[in-house]
Amino acid sequence: MGLLDRFTRGRSPRRARHAAAARERKRTPSFREMRARLRTEQAESRLLETETQIHAEAARMRLRLRPRR
Repeated sequence: MGLLDRFTRGRSPRRARHAAAARERKRTPSFREMRARLRTEQAESRLLETETQIHAEAARMRLRLRPRR
């Protein structure tokens, strides 16, 4: 590829990917994105907490229903 072609065609796909990756690394998340991430993490932690409670309750129920010998 000649020098003129390099300037007239724009960026090659490889160079474009590299530039996009560099832009993404330098970009800081907006307040909105950070808040959304925080809400997502909080929802996930509540979900895991609920799931733990459900499993604990199921274990208690299994122990009570099991016939004693």
